[in-house]
Amino acid sequence: MADHTFSFRVISPLGTAFHGEARSVTLPTPDGDITVLANHMPLVAVLTDGELRIDTGEKVVSIAVAGGFLETGGLVGTPERTETVHRWEATVLADFATESDSIEIARVQAAKARAEQLLLEKKERGDMVLVERDLQRAILQLKVAEKARSRRRGSSPT
Repeated sequence: MADHTFSFRVISPLGTAFHGEARSVTLPTPDGDITVLANHMPLVAVLTDGELRIDTGEKVVSIAVAGGFLETGGLVGTPERTETVHRWEATVLADFATESDSIEIARVQAAKARAEQLLLEKKERGDMVLVERDLQRAILQLKVAEKARSRRRGSSPT
């Protein structure tokens, strides 16, 4: 099984949203979703706002991401090891990333309502850009959280 997994992490200015083993990762790009498996060819891809799904083999982790990029193909090594370690990895550096289980629906809905109210008040253009970004992130978080929760409700234990 270890041959079919890889080290994967998602990092944003807010911290690490995920770090662990993955069997596959599906990410949003401008040309549509892409899926990365272990030993994927080296790749750098731009990410768009959307849902990033990580299949760990035990569960599927959903993360709301906004912007950033993916890099695959690095070999993981440790300073204390002298031999070459052939361990494939992939990393996402995102402008924003939060795991669906950590999204507080009520708080995000309140932030969305505040942003919508500020847009109605027609603030200065610089402020409007920030408010629009906050509104888009709130909408993104709500969509990803709802998708993840509906998938869990739809799956039945076997």
